[in-house]
Amino acid sequence: MIRIGVISVAFVCAMTAGTAALAQARGEHTIVVPDSVPVVTTEPGNRSSLAPGAHVIVYSAPDADGKLTATRISVGRNGSVPPI
Repeated sequence: MIRIGVISVAFVCAMTAGTAALAQARGEHTIVVPDSVPVVTTEPGNRSSLAPGAHVIVYSAPDADGKLTATRISVGRNGSVPPI
């Protein structure tokens, strides 16, 4: 049983009505997946996705001068907001 609410890395073994079986390093776990839960996929993009009005999450790191440089950017598409 997972006592915390986070699975860091898992693979879907099976999906049935409202539940998903997930395989993880600690074994297999079954979780409830309500119809209201958004399912989000990721795919590589490019700078053309960074359009005015796009929802973004920017991951950055400071350089030696303290200037922030993006290391990764997640962009929502078609009005969606990327999850953290």
